[in-house]
Amino acid sequence: MLFRSFITFSIGYAIFVRQVKLPSPIWVVQFNEYALLWMTFLATAWILFKDKHVSIQILSHRLSERSQKILELIQSAMGLGLCGVLCYFGSYTTLEQYSRKVINVQAVDVPQALVIMIIPIGFFLLSLQFLRKLITGLTGLRSLQASGLKGELSTDTTRVDPAKNLGERR
Repeated sequence: MLFRSFITFSIGYAIFVRQVKLPSPIWVVQFNEYALLWMTFLATAWILFKDKHVSIQILSHRLSERSQKILELIQSAMGLGLCGVLCYFGSYTTLEQYSRKVINVQAVDVPQALVIMIIPIGFFLLSLQFLRKLITGLTGLRSLQASGLKGELSTDTTRVDPAKNLGERR
């Protein structure tokens, strides 16, 4: 909310002063770029936590409940691994930029490490969310196995139009 408000008001201000023939602030584009980067990386883990991320279910909706849980476990494990690697390399790059005192020279000089430090932070938070989903999925799979539900393919023979269900969530 804070970043979105900043973007809205700073761009509105820049447009206003340009319309009244005053000099436009030179920092608006630069800091809006930073705000968009920070907004993106802060929001991704929250979106994953709320389970509001985009998912394509061309085949998964036809699988049994057990197979869907296994597929979700695989996705969570892959997401955890990828985010962990990106967190590591993002941290390495940020620390390197900080130790070398690299400055992002634009309208306002800003240390590059301050700009990119959100990348490893965001991937760390995403890693935690994927770990949470992995643990929750393992627990759900165990309880599903305990209840005795089995099967690889769903016995539901109704046809589903993927285009119609494109925006639906499971």
